[in-house]
Amino acid sequence: MRRETLALLLILATEVLIGSATGVQRTILTVATHEALGSLPTLLPILSFGIFKATFDLAAGFISHKKGRKAALVSGTLAYFLGALVILLLEPPANFILGNVLVGVGEGIVFATSAIAIGDILGIERSSLTFGYIESACYVGYALGAYVGGWVWNALGPRETLTYIAISSGLAALVALSSIETKAYSEADRRRFSLTPKPQGALRIVVTNPSTLSALIAAHMAKVADSVVWGVMPLYVLSKGLDVYYAGYAQSLLLLVWSATMPFWSSYSDRAGRRLVSTLGLMVTAFMLIALPSTRSFPEILLVALALGISYAMYYPVLPAPISDMSPPAVRDIAVGFYRFARDSGYATGAIIGSLLLQGAQGNYSSVFTNIGALLAITAAFYSVFFRETRPTWPFFDLVIRHLETIGEILSVQKEVVSDIFAGRIEEAQAKMGEVKSLERKADRIKRELMWRIWSGFIPVSSRMDFERLVEEIDKVAGAVIECNERLLWVKYSPEIKKLEPKILEMIEETEKLSKKLIDNMQMLRLSPAYAVNITAEIDAGERRVDVLRFEVLQEVRRLVEEGKIDLMSALNVMEAVNLIEISSDDFQDAADIIRIIAYKHAAIPPEKIESM
Repeated sequence: MRRETLALLLILATEVLIGSATGVQRTILTVATHEALGSLPTLLPILSFGIFKATFDLAAGFISHKKGRKAALVSGTLAYFLGALVILLLEPPANFILGNVLVGVGEGIVFATSAIAIGDILGIERSSLTFGYIESACYVGYALGAYVGGWVWNALGPRETLTYIAISSGLAALVALSSIETKAYSEADRRRFSLTPKPQGALRIVVTNPSTLSALIAAHMAKVADSVVWGVMPLYVLSKGLDVYYAGYAQSLLLLVWSATMPFWSSYSDRAGRRLVSTLGLMVTAFMLIALPSTRSFPEILLVALALGISYAMYYPVLPAPISDMSPPAVRDIAVGFYRFARDSGYATGAIIGSLLLQGAQGNYSSVFTNIGALLAITAAFYSVFFRETRPTWPFFDLVIRHLETIGEILSVQKEVVSDIFAGRIEEAQAKMGEVKSLERKADRIKRELMWRIWSGFIPVSSRMDFERLVEEIDKVAGAVIECNERLLWVKYSPEIKKLEPKILEMIEETEKLSKKLIDNMQMLRLSPAYAVNITAEIDAGERRVDVLRFEVLQEVRRLVEEGKIDLMSALNVMEAVNLIEISSDDFQDAADIIRIIAYKHAAIPPEKIESM
């Protein structure tokens, strides 16, 4: 078994065990404490859990950043185990209120660290799938614990149910001790995006960018809704005359469907974008919460739970993905920790709002679900307006890459043409010029199909215009190459002129490198706008290198003319050929500028702004 696979499995196993321990409380918590709390807020134990889980979500980012992933994972499982012992040994409601402080600390550290560690292994390309894995494992555990909690409570009693929490969390601590440090696996992403803002800079990126900020708000409100489902749904099931087993059954179904479908939706989001699937999930969740009070039987409750599980899965692993998309890898762990802090503090907000609604409703659970559903619907509408896609996708994108690759092939053949011309192999050069012409016609065919795809689709007009300009800019290179080769055929090649060959070939090689960089730039644009902006800076540097070489060649041509070692017509043709090569590099730089504009439209942050943070 590969070391990366083993590391992944150990992390997921730790999550399942911790999730199973918490899942028990999703069934029994409010049932066990509802009467004992008296005048205290009904969801007070969830409040203590939420406050400390959110706080240590953030702390986990800093701990794993400084001390490593394994150290954070071990400390989190040990804190959770201590909380489980408090829940087991004290009496309700003090055991749940105090124990959930440590449980919140432990779960916050474990789950935030797991997200960071799995992100190390899978990399930026699969950022949403990373969160799909982490959340799926977590909620498989929740589903198992919710079902077991309801069954054990009915069959054996409360104390045995609490014993299960201690056993599951103790096993998690043992697995964490066997886990593998993953920080080194993120090195590849760090090299691809070398900017390293300070930790506070990472947080500033998250809270000032419209896409990441709207994702934070949506995630927080989604967790508000889930805390109400956690705390109030079991009481609602009991109010229908059913026992704790049925409350656990409904919770476990929701959690099982949620965990089972998250990998699908997260993988889909990595391919098709973040905005649509997450907005739809938030809207469906809001509608299901509003619909829940109208259920008249247990099967109807299960149907709503099923729909909630699917809709939760549509946004839960997707909302953190923009944070990963927009954060430099060097500080991504801190950014993810902050996201989880903002999201999981929704447990506390939800516990406060839910308790107030329950007290105001005087046992009418219907109004609690309706009000929370309406609040989530408003949040979803806000999110859909302000979120800008951080994993953009276009139906013609692959054709743009093919067009650019064809232009790169033209530049590759041009090197051979120039070498043949300088060596006096004119017939070979002309044959290869014919090959260049064939590649130009191929690029023209791709361009015509591209234009049809661009203007027959349903993307915004501004995006169509951006890509039309991009394709036109790249296409200019083919014409410049053909004219450059024709100019070089008119030159009389004296020994002095032949000395220019290395620099001219170097100019072409540098321009070909720009074409490859531009392909990387395009692919990064679909992967993460922030990364695309970073590569445009590298293209700027390459274009400046071509400028320097052009200046050196022109200076040498001028010297040869002044010394009478080259005829004027040859000098003019060499100068024009060199200018055409430089124009090709300018075209690539202009294309990179267009990509930069597209990236900014999708919430990218300029590198100089990141460096200043």
